[in-house]
Order: sequence, then C-alpha cells, then structure tokens
Amino acid sequence: MNDTILRHDWRIEEIEALLDLPFNDLLFRAQTLHRAHFDPNQVQVSSLLSIKTGACSEDCGYCSQSAKYNTDVEPERLLPVGR
Repeated sequence: MNDTILRHDWRIEEIEALLDLPFNDLLFRAQTLHRAHFDPNQVQVSSLLSIKTGACSEDCGYCSQSAKYNTDVEPERLLPVGR
C-alpha cells in the first residue's frame, strides 16, 4: 500500500481486506499513517454542534429534534450565521 497517495480507486477486495483486519491492526495502521504525515503528539478534535434543537418540522422517526415526538428536549432557536 502506497501511504503517500490519496486514493479514490479502491477495489472492493481491498476495502473488504481492511474491514477484515483485527481492530488493533487497523488502529496500528491508522496510527502509522498519522505519524508519517502529522505530529504524533497532536490530534485534531472536532465536535458536533446542534444549530437547532427541537421543533424541527420534519417527521424523522429516528431523530429527537422532530416536533412530532415528545423527547423531553428543550427547544432552542436556530443559531445565527457565523456563530
């Protein structure tokens, strides 16, 4: 596997081989790639921000944001742009 090239031409067999790796082997390979291209002592942390909580007009049965269900979520207005 060439670690220096971003690929978009993965074959199904290659993807399945990655998915079949034991978790620790997959973690090791990911860490090896990270160390090759980034400072190994730094990790980017991202977080999700709900720009609107509750009172959504959509009726998605799996989502606690929908106004159609009682989820005990306190509705909040849509965040302003740029926040």
